[in-house]
Amino acid sequence: MTHVSHSVDAADSRSLWSLSVDERAYVAFVADHDGDNICQRLADMGFLTGRSVTCLVTPGFGAPRVYAVGGSTYSIDKRTAQLIRVVNERPA
Repeated sequence: MTHVSHSVDAADSRSLWSLSVDERAYVAFVADHDGDNICQRLADMGFLTGRSVTCLVTPGFGAPRVYAVGGSTYSIDKRTAQLIRVVNERPA
């Protein structure tokens, strides 16, 4: 797995999947997964650096979780959510 260029150190970020219900964080970057264009798809959905994202539902048993970003709501599986790296404060 390689990372797209970003200003936040990967060690200072955590995965979107780690958010608890009602917890808000900011997108730091999206990791590129073997060139499968997931970065572009997530950017098109609004997962852009600095964008606020909130976890709405964590159903358990490995089921996709529900997140709000940019006025939209998405159900995202664990594999994809782990590619989205977030931080507690808005990146510069």
